[in-house]
Amino acid sequence: MEKEFLKYCGYFWAGHFLYLGRCPANSEHMHYALQVIVNREGLFRLRRGESSIECGGAVIGPGRPHQLFSPSDCHSWIHLLIDHEAEVAKTIARRHLGEGGVKILDGALLERLRGCIDTPGNFLGSCGEAHDVYRKLVTELDGYAGHAGEAIDPRIQDAMDLLKEKYLTQKVAIAELARHVCLSQSRLMHLFTGQVGIPIRRYVLWLRLMTAVQFAVKGKSLTEAAHSAGFSDSAHLCRTFRRMYGITLSGLVKNSQFVQVISCFS
Repeated sequence: MEKEFLKYCGYFWAGHFLYLGRCPANSEHMHYALQVIVNREGLFRLRRGESSIECGGAVIGPGRPHQLFSPSDCHSWIHLLIDHEAEVAKTIARRHLGEGGVKILDGALLERLRGCIDTPGNFLGSCGEAHDVYRKLVTELDGYAGHAGEAIDPRIQDAMDLLKEKYLTQKVAIAELARHVCLSQSRLMHLFTGQVGIPIRRYVLWLRLMTAVQFAVKGKSLTEAAHSAGFSDSAHLCRTFRRMYGITLSGLVKNSQFVQVISCFS
């Protein structure tokens, strides 16, 4: 196995987690995020209830129980999780998911998704390169239909900065945040969701989870990681992490010598 494939990387930003590496150990699970899975090296088995199918990729909707089985020598996967409240996730779901909530990826679309990363290994380098891969994946899945890109309003950027500085470990006060950026509460919430892609409290949740993961993979105990990121205790953190991503934080930390977590919050 090429050495560069043995390092796994996770990139966090608002409402998104892009993980490149080996498929984490998992039992049957479901999560709040919409998930796009692509095995860059071959096939895997996807089990849903009593049935299973061998495939190279899948789009799995929020709240859909499933389990992944991967060959032990497959180290190069794309896992993209997008908050279910994000407009991009809603668009992908409308385009690809029917009542079953799962779409198997194959043929030309699967090959184009595999081609969204044109370098070997699981390390993309900068957040800019990670965003480029994300945009390619979403474009191939037609997730941008009807979404016009626009620069972040300076007031929304100020709000995000204050959330990172002050509200990581305390309850978000929307009224105070609105006063800080000179907007009404309703206007702030509308603008924030439209420009960032998810509501304010969902943004803070993703920020807290990313912070906790960074502490945990650097060797802090799960209790220390939880308190540093605004969770009441390690149990609260681990429950929230599993609900969001479908894997256990303890399992990720166990392999922390192989995992690099990168914050791409602007």
